[in-house]
Amino acid sequence: MGKVIAREFIWLLVALIAAIPLGIVFLWFLGFTPETINLQEAERNYIFWLYIMGYLTSFVCIYIMRFTASAIKMLSQPEEVPVEE
Repeated sequence: MGKVIAREFIWLLVALIAAIPLGIVFLWFLGFTPETINLQEAERNYIFWLYIMGYLTSFVCIYIMRFTASAIKMLSQPEEVPVEE
């Protein structure tokens, strides 16, 4: 049981770290690049909340992809046939 919790904790850390650049990519897809530096305070707050939304979306998508990959791995393993005596 401890090994499962440790593995999930590592995946949590990996997902949290991997979502940081993916949140920036989310902003880049929306057209907010570093060249947009002359922004008003309201626009900076808007961009910040868009980044948070992109970060959370990326985090959730990483976990969904992880669970999908583990489900495919589990379903693709051959079933053990009980030995008859």
